Amino acid sequence: MEQQVSVVAIEGDMVLVQGKRATACGKCAGQSSCSTMGSWVERVAELRVKNTLQARVGDQVLLDVPDALLLKVSFQLYALPMLAFVFVGALTRALAVEMAWWQPDAMAALAGIAAVLACYALIRARVSAGRNSLDARMVQVIRSADICINTGPSIPLN
Repeated sequence: MEQQVSVVAIEGDMVLVQGKRATACGKCAGQSSCSTMGSWVERVAELRVKNTLQARVGDQVLLDVPDALLLKVSFQLYALPMLAFVFVGALTRALAVEMAWWQPDAMAALAGIAAVLACYALIRARVSAGRNSLDARMVQVIRSADICINTGPSIPLN
């Protein structure tokens, strides 16, 4: 997936880029009235990327994020917590029924919720430690901040 973004800050050999968040919307004819994707709100995302093209603040750059990486991140954020909820909940309920504990269904639900929270805490810890990053890379500088585009008539300065 490629996305055009703006460089907003330089931090050593990294740049902070900002752009409109891409949606899964197919941009159909009903897009202007669609509230499914929150079309009335402009979604902006920020990301730190290695500055391989020596981009400067104000430059427009094209980023590439491998599709396999998007699938991996989607699995970690959605499928893994859901699977943890189901398996931990089922295991807790089976144990609660076997041990004749009080309210096995409520205990299973609470254990499932705790498993989801633990998954998100693990993901957050991995991201904070730098072991789970979104490896977007710069492909090209589309528009440099140094280029001045003259759109009006020229006025002589006497």
